[in-house]
Amino acid sequence: MEEQQLQQFVKRVSRDAALREELKSHPADVIVREGFSPRLTRVVMQLVPHLTLTQDFALDCSWWRC
Repeated sequence: MEEQQLQQFVKRVSRDAALREELKSHPADVIVREGFSPRLTRVVMQLVPHLTLTQDFALDCSWWRC
């Protein structure tokens, strides 16, 4: 369940510049709104620097099993 939730969140962040900017500016607000568990919150907080890159990037889903 958490793995799927994380996969879907990463996909949304990679495709939505506004969400990416909000995550960069206010990560705690995004995490609360998404309703992540404490364990998933720790994972997402570690990913924030990687998910909020300022350059556009193409999502390679091969390792996410898209």
